[in-house]
Amino acid sequence: MTIPDIPTPPDVIGQTKAGMKYHIIGTVQQTLSVELQPGQMVFSDTGAMSWMTVSVSMNTRGSGGLGGMLKRAVSGASAFIIDFNANNAPGLVAFTTDFPGKILPMELEAGQSVIMHRHAFLCAEKSVELDVFFTRKLGVGLLGGEGFILQKLTGPGTAFVELDGDAIEYRLAANQVMRVETGHVAMFESSVTFDIEFIKGLNNILLAGEGLALATLRGPGRIWLHSMTTSKIAQRIAEYLPGKAG
Repeated sequence: MTIPDIPTPPDVIGQTKAGMKYHIIGTVQQTLSVELQPGQMVFSDTGAMSWMTVSVSMNTRGSGGLGGMLKRAVSGASAFIIDFNANNAPGLVAFTTDFPGKILPMELEAGQSVIMHRHAFLCAEKSVELDVFFTRKLGVGLLGGEGFILQKLTGPGTAFVELDGDAIEYRLAANQVMRVETGHVAMFESSVTFDIEFIKGLNNILLAGEGLALATLRGPGRIWLHSMTTSKIAQRIAEYLPGKAG
């Protein structure tokens, strides 16, 4: 009996509008490799870089001045970000995902924004603006899975985000609503309204295992959901820790 070869998805090789080349490698836990030419730069949160060539230099700086640093510190994110520059020769810098998942390139036009959970940002071209996004409604803040605080990326330029598990994209029409278990909300365009809706029915609340509320994403705009949530992974791992019943 001949065992057929199992095809694997090809790596993604691309180039941003600004001419920066990148390579997304792997399937289960992906790696982003960025080729930098002299004069090109990407930035990331602290601790995101995995490896780089000697021709690439690092520069750690505060994000958005004192006000931006304070906002990021309050959000639980690092108050600092790192710039990666090619010196006098081309170089390479690589970033890997924290969990098994997908890396998505986001080509943002001038003024175009996406809002994402605070662990999704991987890196971006220097023209992209990274900011903290505070949800205004108390219900979203208390029950929204990520608290009051998300992250916002605004173009122009290309940014790279990491989503846990598989990344599922939907395009919502005006006033079309998707109800989502809060931990699966990964990213959405700024035109989409993010809110919280309490689950109705006593049996649903007590027996459905979905918690007290669901996130509601109302169009128009694109939304991205991820199939894996860190909270569910933590629960599954906890079952095998010492002291837990088998």
